[in-house]
Amino acid sequence: MTDNAVIRVRDLNIGFHDRQQTWRPVLRGIDLSLGQGEILGLVGESGSGKSTLATAMLGLLRRGSLVRTGEVSVASPAPASASTSATASTSTSHDPLHDEHRQLSFHHQPGRWLGELRLGLVSQHAEKAMTPHLTVGSLLCETLLSQGVKGKAEREQQAVAWLRRVHLPHPEVLMQRYPHQLSGGQQQRASLALALAQRPRVLVMDEPTTGLDASTQNEILALLASLRAELGMSIVFVSHDLGAVSHLCDRVAVMYAGQLVEVAATRDFLNGPRHPYGHALLAATPGSQCYRPDAALEGTPPLVGSAIKGCAFAPRCPRASETCRDSVPSWQGPYACHHALEGHESVGRAHAESGKSAESSENAKSNAATDERADSVKNDLQPATSLDIAPLLAVESLNLCYRMPGWLARLRGETPALTVSDVAFSLQQGETLALIGESGSGKTSILKALAGLLSPVSGQLSLRQESLAGLVAERRPVQRQKIQYIFQHASTALNPRLTVFESLAPVLYRWFDLKGDGARQRAQSLLEEVRLPALYLDRLPSQLSGGEQQRVAIARALAAEPDILLCDEITSALDVSVQAAIIRLLQRLKRERGLSLVFVTHDLGLVSHFADRVLVLRNGRTEHLGDVASLATGDLPPYVQTLMEAKLVAA
Repeated sequence: MTDNAVIRVRDLNIGFHDRQQTWRPVLRGIDLSLGQGEILGLVGESGSGKSTLATAMLGLLRRGSLVRTGEVSVASPAPASASTSATASTSTSHDPLHDEHRQLSFHHQPGRWLGELRLGLVSQHAEKAMTPHLTVGSLLCETLLSQGVKGKAEREQQAVAWLRRVHLPHPEVLMQRYPHQLSGGQQQRASLALALAQRPRVLVMDEPTTGLDASTQNEILALLASLRAELGMSIVFVSHDLGAVSHLCDRVAVMYAGQLVEVAATRDFLNGPRHPYGHALLAATPGSQCYRPDAALEGTPPLVGSAIKGCAFAPRCPRASETCRDSVPSWQGPYACHHALEGHESVGRAHAESGKSAESSENAKSNAATDERADSVKNDLQPATSLDIAPLLAVESLNLCYRMPGWLARLRGETPALTVSDVAFSLQQGETLALIGESGSGKTSILKALAGLLSPVSGQLSLRQESLAGLVAERRPVQRQKIQYIFQHASTALNPRLTVFESLAPVLYRWFDLKGDGARQRAQSLLEEVRLPALYLDRLPSQLSGGEQQRVAIARALAAEPDILLCDEITSALDVSVQAAIIRLLQRLKRERGLSLVFVTHDLGLVSHFADRVLVLRNGRTEHLGDVASLATGDLPPYVQTLMEAKLVAA
């Protein structure tokens, strides 16, 4: 794959200077290449440097970052094809590469060179990649105009075709919508359409499927595979989802603490990773050959920018020796490790070693949690009225829309176009209700209504049998405290000018009158609960990875000590090890505090292991409501069965 490399990275070291002007490395000595027509997966925990490396391959850096040594070079492209149509047939011959490679200069903002070299980017934060005051149609038509499509009618036709190709429903309607009027999954697909309309040679995709349901994810992965075949397009696919990586990528590059630790063909990696860290990731991934339900990757990665002696993974590795702690391992073929695993059976033995010390305690916790969840589900099978237990939260005949008709439209008898129609459910104390369904099915709209961010057209909300006003400003203070919302996109939910502590402090003061040292101590304990070091209290959101930002958002919601936590895709940006830690934290809070959760997710594996009941939505209507065990039966509506069958596993 490296002989015909379209991008080469040589000895790349990227970092930043802190306030004391000490150099803090983020990427350490990266050597990597991307072949023409290759799909390369970058995997690793939050803060491992995946996004930094992926964007650096396009010549992009975060503000404040510097390249200390190394270079990135890109093969000079052949002239771009004149056709940009999403529906046009394309030649099966791929663009030839010129012999020379062009060394990239590094910039903090995308520039014209991306178009000249036909390089594309699908950002992790799709909403930030789209101009908020332009409609989706205007954005696409501008892109097509830059690609040489002159006629307005032709541009609009091709824009609709691209939206349809990324499986967005009713593309003619979505053309008229602004980015904020789309769901998270719809924003991601619109951002993907914008990138694909440029027909790039190289496409860097940073967590592009986190907001997509399983069936839509399958369709997008199939689209990417077909475009690779049509255009010879190369893709760098950054993801925490090893299931998606296993189905799409040719090679996998595993990163840890800013270093590459293993680069291998996807099939070889899945069958038997050689580096203990790669195995630990697979062991925590449901569906993989290495998966173990009691697997836990203990400890945390080194702080971003910290000094490292020896192997960075040694403090967490069960096979570590004094050699590992003292000397940096050199590359041995596809991996860099002093004590690499030998094949699949050795991997199994190594995992047994890693789990041995914690096995009994972890099993006890797991069994206790399982028994408790089973008891909860058993109770939920009977109506609350028969047990004479009033629900904590009740929703009756809920109808929602994004925009109410104006007074003139109401005079003409026009009715609002409902995004959620006649939805009803209840939530008991200590219960987790999962909301699942395709992107745009109304899941987030329901959460916003529960939080008081979207006023219902009609319907009734009640908390502890007391009516809840439609808007949060009209609710009593105790009601506002007891229902907390964790947004899907933590980057937009955190004030970019405030440090982590400055984001947590107002919550602690508002509800518990904590300030000064007391507030700081409580903030430290909140960060510990979400597996972040206390040093992060003084960092800005821009200095955190996407997964770290999400954990700060979770800590801020927990700071109010709510009764109900509204979770909008809160684990989609988290790697499997941190995801497991967050789920264990929420399970513990359920046991200790009786915390209840309404949990929006596309991860059906997570639903089956974590939720008590499930509400399946389709086009804003209830398709199925029942205990989570009902998903394992064959007696399901066809739509629900389709969702279950679309689940991807790392195999």
